[in-house]
Amino acid sequence: MSDGPRVADFGHGNPLADRTSGGSQRGLVVDSRRQRAPVSAAVFCPAVGGSGSMRRRLFILGLLGGMAAAGPVQADGSLALVRRRGALRIGFDASLGPPYVFWNPQTRYYDGFEWELAQEIAGKLQVEARPVNAPWALHGDRLLRREVDVVINNRERGALGDTFGETVPYYRSTQRLLTRSDLAASVRGLPDLTGKRVGLIPKSGGAALAETYNQNRGNALRLFANVDLNRLLTQLRNRQLDALLLDEPLAVWHSGRDRQLTVVGQPLLPVDLVGLTHKDDDSLRQAVSNAIVRLREEGKLEAILRRWKLW
Repeated sequence: MSDGPRVADFGHGNPLADRTSGGSQRGLVVDSRRQRAPVSAAVFCPAVGGSGSMRRRLFILGLLGGMAAAGPVQADGSLALVRRRGALRIGFDASLGPPYVFWNPQTRYYDGFEWELAQEIAGKLQVEARPVNAPWALHGDRLLRREVDVVINNRERGALGDTFGETVPYYRSTQRLLTRSDLAASVRGLPDLTGKRVGLIPKSGGAALAETYNQNRGNALRLFANVDLNRLLTQLRNRQLDALLLDEPLAVWHSGRDRQLTVVGQPLLPVDLVGLTHKDDDSLRQAVSNAIVRLREEGKLEAILRRWKLW
C-alpha cells in the first residue's frame, strides 16, 4: 500500500511506540509499574527520660521480632507456575476472525498474527502455547478465575484501567477506511464521505470515531452499524454502503483478498495493543513483556507482522 505506514514506528519503523506524549516521542515503551523498594531506613524512636538508648534498642528489637513473626514476604509465583505446568495458556476469541486469531480449516489449527506471536512468547518462556478459545467478553472473568495466563487478542492499552496487568505493546493499530476500488480516487478521508453511507461495527474504535466526528460535523456521515462484518462487506460490494470504518488489521486483510475493495486515506485513532494478565501476576507479566521486547530486537516481531501485511 502506498498511503503511508500502517503501524507506528518504534524508533526505526517498528510498531512498538510510546504514546504517552501524543505520538510525537518515539521509542521503547517503558513499563511504569515499579516494584516497591525494600525499606532500608533506620528506625528511630525518641528517648523518653534518662534511658533513651535502652528504650530505642527495645523498640527496634520489638519491631524486628514482629517482622519475623509475620514471616517472609511471599514472592509472586505466577511465572514459576507456568514453567512447572510446561504451558502458557493463551486466551483469545477465534470468532473475531482473521488476521487476529482464527481457526484455519486448511491446517485444522489456529492461525493469525496474534497466535504466531503467542507461540513465540511461549517459546521465550521455554513452554508450549496452549490455546484457550473463549468469548471476548469473558476474557476478564477467565483471567480472574486463573483459567488463562495471558490474553492476547486485540486488547487496547489502558482500556480496562488497572483491573488487569498489561504487557508492553506488541502492535499499534489504527482505524482505516475500506471502500470499493471504483471510489478510491474520490474518497481520501472522512470529509469526502459527507452524506455517504458508512458501515461500522457497534462499540468498536471505528464506531467511536465516526460518532464523535458526527457530533462535531452535524451528522455529516450516514452511519449503519452491524455486528456481522461479513454482512457489512457484502453491502459494500453491492453498493448499499460507500465505505467501512474498521480496525486496520481487518481492513488490510479484506482488501488483500478482494480486488473490489481497497484501503484509502490516512490511519486514524492510533491505539496500542497489549497482552493482559491477572493483576497480581507481576513475574509472568514482566516475563511476557521481556519476551515481546526480545522478539522486537531479534526482528521476529517484524517478520510476523510483515507476513500478515501489517508492517
